[in-house]
Parts: sequence; structure tokens; C-alpha cells
Amino acid sequence: MEFGVPQLEILAVFLAVYALIVVRRIGRFKVEVWMAMLLGAVALLSLGAVSLGEAIMAINSQVILFLIGSFLIVGVMAQTGLLQAVAVAVLRRARTPSRLLLFVIAFVSLASAFLVNDAVVLVVTPIVIASCTIAGLKRTPYIIAVALSSNIGSALTPIGNPQNVLIKIESGISTLGFMGKMAIPVVLAAAAEYVVLKAIYRKDVSEKTMLEIPARGTGIMGKAEWRTLIAITVGVMIGFITSDLTGVPIAIVALVGGTLALLLSPDRRESLRRIDWGTMVFFASMFVVMHSVEASGLLEFIIDPFRSWLFVGGVGSVAAIFGLSIALSQLTSNVPFVAMMLPIFRSAGASPDQWLSLAAGSTLGGNLTLLGAAANVIVLEAAEGKGESFSFIEFMKGGVPVTIISSAIAIAVLSLLLGI
Repeated sequence: MEFGVPQLEILAVFLAVYALIVVRRIGRFKVEVWMAMLLGAVALLSLGAVSLGEAIMAINSQVILFLIGSFLIVGVMAQTGLLQAVAVAVLRRARTPSRLLLFVIAFVSLASAFLVNDAVVLVVTPIVIASCTIAGLKRTPYIIAVALSSNIGSALTPIGNPQNVLIKIESGISTLGFMGKMAIPVVLAAAAEYVVLKAIYRKDVSEKTMLEIPARGTGIMGKAEWRTLIAITVGVMIGFITSDLTGVPIAIVALVGGTLALLLSPDRRESLRRIDWGTMVFFASMFVVMHSVEASGLLEFIIDPFRSWLFVGGVGSVAAIFGLSIALSQLTSNVPFVAMMLPIFRSAGASPDQWLSLAAGSTLGGNLTLLGAAANVIVLEAAEGKGESFSFIEFMKGGVPVTIISSAIAIAVLSLLLGI
């Protein structure tokens, strides 16, 4: 491939976007992740690297509608106090810091599998911080556990995170087939996370008796309304699982569920405001940026040296996909990475097993560093909103060993289950 001015312009914008995501500042101005991606999309439009029509066509409306519907459901659950009540009920049963860590990992992992991890961490992080503060515990282990667990748990289903949704839409992998092959790796990865974090923070996560956590976030609605909201959520989950049989797109299922949940909201305008519109802007802008990178040929240039390994088949293929996913997810975050890989896998005629490896590798690889997954950044921003924070290195203390162990487990288990 020959580099010309258009390719160099796109490369410069691409590198600038991710430099901003890393430093998150321009002088004294803070730059959110979604703002960095928006600046990149606008710059590419201004340079003529992509036309307005091409930009609009590049945006995957199914992903956007899926996220809006999912955020509406979780937002109404939080607004009515249902999600907080469930979370606190779980947390109050923990009598020691060690069990609290276990409960946080289990609750966040399970919720993230079915409610989209970005939305879950946005709501759960403040609850975990408040619970730790009341109990007099160091908050860092539990906040990092929220981020790591959200990525691990979301790997269970094709609707647990945005990149899996992209892969499901593109590959046509069945929901039940996906879950059947990912169940064992996810359970073992969550167990490994608990062991690793307990070892790293052994002085803070002990077996000593801790203060009982009082009830928090009581709802403003009655139990009858809560039961209706639970029924809607269960119906949406069933809709996700059976979407392959019914032929109803998961985006429509999420949007119908979100609309029905909105009917139960005591303040519908507030429910709409609770949607993380910054995340919507991030994904819409990401599609534009990645379309420009793909059209320029830069992606082919970057991936070409690894192509023969990715689709060779066997254990080598699974390991190569995992390795590339883990490495590049730290540069681009896992959702943009998957968006870049879609045309590569599509043109290569990737098998369902290779698509599944891409989903697992990019999701579990998101735990390596703070920039590996959007959920990690959302947790950090939610924590900072409550006066708590953690550094890039602090996150890696738990993220690196958890990623290495969980990826090794997934490669081994998938290789066996896929008959390799």
C-alpha cells in the first residue's frame, strides 16, 4: 500500500483521537472519551475524508437503537429504586469484606450479561462506593472489581456489550449457542478475578466482621410497579435469547422493552435525560472514524501481517485472534477495535468459531488496561463523580493478571468446545 496525503490525514486524525483518549486533556480543558471521538469524526468530515452521506450510512442504527432501549430499561430501574434495592439487598448479605467482594463480582457479572455492561456500571458504581464508605472499607478493590466483572460477565452473551452486539448482527451467531460456549470460560474467569483481587488487596479484603450496610435507594414506586418492571426485563431477556427463532432483531426487542419501561417512569423526561447520550455520540462518531480508516486501506495495512494466522484454523487461530484482540484493544478500546475488524472477518468468510473468538478476546482483553474497554472509563468517571479515583497503574495491578488468566482459560476451553 502506498501512503498519500489522504491516508496520512486519516492516520493523523486517528492517532490524535486516541492520544486525547489517553491524556483526556487539551491544556486545562478536560476531554471526555466521547468528545475525543466526536472531534475525530468532525475533523474527518471537514477534511473531506468521508462525505456526510457516507458518515450517516456508516452509523449502525441497530447498535444505537439497542443501546437506547437498554439504557432506558436500566435507567427506569434506577429511577424507580428497583436496581438500587436489588444491589443493596445483595450487598447487605455480605458480612465480611471478602464476601462483599465476591457478591460485587457475582452481581455485576450477572447483571452485565443481560443488561449491557456500560449501563450497569454507570448505576452500580455509586452504590458500591456508598456501601464501602458506610462499612469503612477501602473502595478501590471494589470499584476495580465492578469494571473487571462488567467485562467478564458481558462476555457470556452476545448482548452483554456493544462489541458483542456488533458481532452478533454481522455473524448471525445464535444467542444460545454463544452462551453455551462462553458459560464455562466466564464462570472460571470470574472465579479467577476474585482470587486475584483478594490476593492483591489481602489487607483490605479480609474475613473480619464488617459493619452492616443499611438500606439505601428505597424506591418511590410500589411493589406492584416493580413486579411489572421485572416482568418487562425478563420479557426482554427472553426476546434476546429467542431472537434467532422469532426473527425479531435484538435492537427492536430492546427498544420495545425500553418504551414499555418508560411508561412506568414517574418522570419520563428525566428517564430520557438519564440515557448516557455521551455514549451514543461516542458510538455514532466511532462508526464514522472507523469507516474512514477502513476505506483508506490503513486497516488492511496494519492487519495484513497477521492475516495468515487469524484464519488458519485450529488452536493457532483462536490464540492469534485473542492475541491481536488484547493488543489492539488497548490502542483503540475494544468496541472500536471490533468495528475495525468486522470488514476483515467478513471478507475472509470467518467461521462462527472465529467470530466467537473475536468476541471473547476483545471483551476479556478489555480488562488489561484502563483504555481497553469503554466500561472501564465509565467506572472511573462515575467514581470521580463521587470523589473517588484510581490510576492507570492501579487498574493494571488487577487487570493484567486477570486478563492473562481469563484469556488462557478461554483459549483452552474454547479450543476444546470448538472441537479443535
